[in-house]
Parts: sequence; C-alpha cells; structure tokens
Amino acid sequence: MNISSIKVDVIESFLSAQSVNKRLLIMLAVGALSALAFAPFYIMPMYMISLPVLLIMSVIATSAKSAFKYGYAFGFGHFFVGLYWIGNSFSVEPNLPDWGGPIMVGFICIYLALFPALISYGVKFFHRNHQTKTHLLNMVITFTLLWNALEWIRGVLFSGFPWNLSGYLWGFSDVMLQSTAVWGIYGLGVFTVLFCLFPLLMLDPKWRYISPSAVILMVGSLFYYGDNRLPESIEFVEDVNLRVIQANIQQADKWPYENWSKNLIQHMDMSEDELNKSEGRDIIIWPETAAIYSLSEEPMRRDLIANVIGKGELVLTGFPRRQRDPDKTRIYNSLIAIDENGDVDAVYDKSHLVPFGEYIPNFIQMIMIPLGLDQIFTGGQGFSHGEGVKTLDLSGMPPVGVLICYEVIFPGQIVDHANRPDWLLNITNDAWYGESTGPHQHLLQTRVRAIEEGLPLVRSASTGISAVIDPYGRIIKDISLNKRGVINSQLPRKLATETLYSNYKEWIIACIGVILIIANLVFVRRKALSRR
Repeated sequence: MNISSIKVDVIESFLSAQSVNKRLLIMLAVGALSALAFAPFYIMPMYMISLPVLLIMSVIATSAKSAFKYGYAFGFGHFFVGLYWIGNSFSVEPNLPDWGGPIMVGFICIYLALFPALISYGVKFFHRNHQTKTHLLNMVITFTLLWNALEWIRGVLFSGFPWNLSGYLWGFSDVMLQSTAVWGIYGLGVFTVLFCLFPLLMLDPKWRYISPSAVILMVGSLFYYGDNRLPESIEFVEDVNLRVIQANIQQADKWPYENWSKNLIQHMDMSEDELNKSEGRDIIIWPETAAIYSLSEEPMRRDLIANVIGKGELVLTGFPRRQRDPDKTRIYNSLIAIDENGDVDAVYDKSHLVPFGEYIPNFIQMIMIPLGLDQIFTGGQGFSHGEGVKTLDLSGMPPVGVLICYEVIFPGQIVDHANRPDWLLNITNDAWYGESTGPHQHLLQTRVRAIEEGLPLVRSASTGISAVIDPYGRIIKDISLNKRGVINSQLPRKLATETLYSNYKEWIIACIGVILIIANLVFVRRKALSRR
C-alpha cells in the first residue's frame, strides 16, 4: 500500500483496535519521539508524525476524560525526553544523589504533561459529535489553536517555562526563523503546528491536492521573507570591541572555596593573554558567577581585576551579590561592571529566577522547609529577586540589556522599552547540564530573542556555548561546548528600526488566532446546515 492510498480511517482503525493500556504506551512513545524534532537533532518528521497521531487519538477517545489521559501520556514522554538534561545537575552536584535527577525531571513532567492533556481534552470536547470524515479541517484548526494557546500559557503561568516551543523546530535555518521579527516565536509556532498537521489532511481525499499547495505556499512565503530580510554583510559599531571569556570550568570545580582564587586568576589571565588580545578592545565579558566573591563589597579584588584592563575599558562579570539588610542578608545573582580604576560602573540583579533552583515559591515553602527539602534545591539560601529588566548605561559604551541565564528564554520580556538598549548580553553557566541537549536548546532561544528584538546579543557561558550573535540571529563567532577559549569580536550594530514584534508582542498572533477561530466556527456552521 503506498502513501497515497492510505486514508485517515485506516489510522483510526489501527489505533481503535488497541487496548487502553497499549494506547497509553503508544502515546508515551510517540511523545518521546516528538522531542527529537528539537535542537540539536532537528528531526522534524518526528513532529509531523506525532502531532497527527495525538490529534486522531484525541478524536477517537470514548470521552474527553479518556482523551485527557492520552494527551497526558504523550506530554509526559515529550517533556521527559526533551528535558532529561535537567537531571544532569544532580550528577555534577556532589551533595545530591545521581538517581535524584530522573526523579526530579519526572516531577517536572507531571506538571508540564497537563498542557498536552488539556489540548486533547479540548479537541474531544469541541468535536465530540464530529467525525474526521466531515470535520478533519476543523479539528486541525482547533488543535492548532489549543496547542499554541497552551504553549503561551505554559510560558507565563507560575513565572513561566517556555522551553522547546514548537517554533524552535526551525532552529536549523536562519532564514526560516526570520518571521519571529514579525510575530515572535509563538507566531512561528502556529505555522509550525499547521505545517505538521497538513500531511494528515493529505490523507483525506477532499484535501489531497489543496493541502500540498497550502504547505508550499506557507513554506515558500516564509522562506522568501526570511531570505530577503537577511543582509549579506554585517554592520559593526565603530571602536567598540568585545572579548568574551569561556574558561570551561566544570561545575564540580566552581564552588569549592579552595578554587575561588584559582578560578578568578584563570579568568584574569585569559583576559590579558597577549596571544588573544584584539586591538582597541573595550569590553571584557566573563560568564555567570565567574567570580564567587561579592565584588560590590570587595574593592581590593575589584582593583585586582582592574589590572587586566586599560584606560576606558570595562570588565563585566557575573557574581553573587550580598546585601546586608537590617532584617536579613539577601543574596542576588548579579552582574557588575568594573572600570579601569576598580570602581563599580553598574550593577544588575537577576529578576526572573529559576523556581526550585534559585528560589522556592512562597506557596511551596510551607511544605518544603519543614521537611528540609529546601536544602536540596537551594542549599537553604535562595536568591532574592531583582527589580526587573534593566538597561545599563555604561560609561562611554552603548547601553546594554543584561539577561542572566534563564532570563533569555522569555519572549517579549527581555527589554526595558522605556530605556531601550543597543545590544543584549546573556551571561550563563550551562556547566550544570554537561554534554547534553540543554545548552544547544538554550543557545537557540538566545538567537531567537535577538531576531525578535532586532538587537545583537552576546553570550558568555562558563562552559558552552559562548557566542556573538547579530540582530538576525546569526552566529558570528562561537566557542563550542566544553571548550576553553576567547572570542574577540566587534560589537554588531542593532537594526535601524524596532521590529514589529518588539512593538506589538503577541497582539499580531492574537489577531491571527481570532481569524482562525472565526473561520473554524463558520466551517462548522456550514457543515451543520448542509446536513439539514
């Protein structure tokens, strides 16, 4: 049987013939395979198979409750494989058992799997009296709307976790990512889900010829837009040079007190190495918590660091800032700018902290602290929240928006629009996650933020992947994962005008969503009238 002779009802019959337990196992496996569509694998056919299977399984479920279970199994497999790298943090932390990693990932997936489950529930609920033979297109639109709406909710609910959104499937192509400058990564996600579901429409004789045409039109339009948007050359800011340090210090070697001075000296040596110097360098960038000392309180160590820079130059480094208040001592995950005199030019405190990694939400503390579980997740001393996104006006330098690690993954939440920066800086420590998919996915999200905002983005990681990225999301220079090195580069110039996404955020895709909802209701209404 060739693919052109397969019909949707053949797939429905196969899935319907399976027992409930087998269906759950199928959905768990399909969800797990779908995660291979993301960086660094980009096996998109996995998504193009898994989403249609999830849609059909939702429709043939005996009830919305059963559909919820199938969606939950899919979601658990999808997120467990996609986020397994989070468990690596247990293997690099000497005080935590290695076996705790998979358990921690499992607990995260228990929550995240609710989103695909609600999608399946919604599809069955809205189409409980419909069949794929008559309402397949409506089901595809409903699924697309629910999938992307719940991706957005996942990105904002309980501080949000917008990791591995559907639009990131196109991370292998600079050209196909360019539309995020118009509608953001959520908008590209709508197109992506439709694209992955159109093969299902091709199995329906009514849509067998229209569906390929629609796919060609959509892909061709986005490719045409992206290809024409990308310039052949890159413009740079005059007289502003960058020196990005990646010391490749492993997590187990980072925090022991006896290594603090050695690690600091290593960063200083790499900053002034004659073999790596670039003429006219102005800004030296170290990664997140490169210096473990509270540098805002230690002028002598700032003077020591200042010895590696020349007149008019700056060192930007991550450090844990200690603030002694009357009621308690607060710790912030921060960045400090140190000038050639050892003075503090600017400070930024991370505001969007990692739940359970850097702080425990208030409503959970009453449970975890009495059980001593706060010691496992934050060592008993969590970080305090900063004041929010902030542009640093550095002395004689272009203003910069700072994003520490996790903060860069949030679309539309990375720029202070009242004081818009000329470039973005992301300092991070991906040593927690070892040789895994996590750092590659983190880098991709960084590239998309640059496209969305039309701003160049510089990334300094403790170990992989450091990079200088232009405002089109293209990597100019980088240092690979688990490599020691230095990037010498000029600072790319920002776009002359703000992007549509930077101005309107999710409003553009919200309007498209409303159009799809209206079209879906019209299609359903017409089918109902035609049967009378």
